[in-house]
Amino acid sequence: MAKTTKVQLNPYEKLSHTLNTIPNGFMTLEDGTHLRMLEWIYEPWEADLASKLKLAGESLKRMARRLRIPRKDLAKKLTIMEEKGQLHIMRKRRGTKYGLLPFVIGLYEEQIHRMDAEFAQLFENYVQKTRGEILFTSEPPIQRVIPINRVIKTDLKIHTYNQAETLVHNAKSWGIRDCICRKQQKLIGNGCDYPMSICLSFSSRENAYEDNNATKPVTKTRALELLREAEEAGLVHTTMNIEKGQSYICNCCTCCCGILQGLVKYDQPNAFVKSDYVLSIEEESCSGCGKCIDRCQFNALTITDKKCHVDEKCVGCGVCALVCPKEAMYLEPRNRKDVSKPPRNILFWMIKRAFKRRVNPMKVLF
Repeated sequence: MAKTTKVQLNPYEKLSHTLNTIPNGFMTLEDGTHLRMLEWIYEPWEADLASKLKLAGESLKRMARRLRIPRKDLAKKLTIMEEKGQLHIMRKRRGTKYGLLPFVIGLYEEQIHRMDAEFAQLFENYVQKTRGEILFTSEPPIQRVIPINRVIKTDLKIHTYNQAETLVHNAKSWGIRDCICRKQQKLIGNGCDYPMSICLSFSSRENAYEDNNATKPVTKTRALELLREAEEAGLVHTTMNIEKGQSYICNCCTCCCGILQGLVKYDQPNAFVKSDYVLSIEEESCSGCGKCIDRCQFNALTITDKKCHVDEKCVGCGVCALVCPKEAMYLEPRNRKDVSKPPRNILFWMIKRAFKRRVNPMKVLF
């Protein structure tokens, strides 16, 4: 009986397989665009090591023992990879853990300080060819919209995950980073006029961004100011689609944001979760001035008979209501059947996502 020859994968193919095994997913393309992106990010030895990392992270000691690599040698390699944004670094009181980064959201975003025109174009080709098939077609979605609270009218409790300012207040350290989407689009000649340094990171750990290549530390006061600046600029708050444990707020535009374009450009209904609120218009107060029309990034508003009307495309961000001179617009709770409660935390999100994608991430989780 002839022996079956086991196909030997190169480091980039192994890493691609690993990334597609985890809940986020990583779609492969016949033309190899996905591999060329990994080749840009990693040297062969880096890709090989990354393919062996655990999603939940490991201490240096445990990883060295499992991989049978001398601890000093492994420490040097991990330091190099950390500087390149190739690892998930988890610094806790009991020590540091090193883990695997999903491609999105994770590895791609951590290339913000290294990205050049070549990588930006590779990513653009990848998105256009995949149309976000894995990223946007599986539930639960990665991101959800956070409404602007000052335009909400309700006597009901507003959940913390719907309160951008509360998420910032509850943190112990804050940072600002360039928008990866606007930088990528600018590098390929499709930039927009929205602010670049406007996305927020925050952490429950003090001084979390003191030695970070991609994130500039800021005060809580400055972080709150940035939220207001984003709102006034007409940007949409989004964050991780979980109930607790958020660590960032992206301030997005449909002209550049890959997540928002999932719905607007590729018509993927699971690109992100709409907020728990929807726009309401007091028709008798509306003057039909149209100032809100240009603010809506989802083409959900129209003027007919000198009155503004909203349709089902409204994501409940509240950006339009801020510029209404008659204060005729506000956000109100959506119908309960149209509200999607987020998973409790990132672990529950991964479990639900893995189930929907029919993958078993246990081999790479712990």
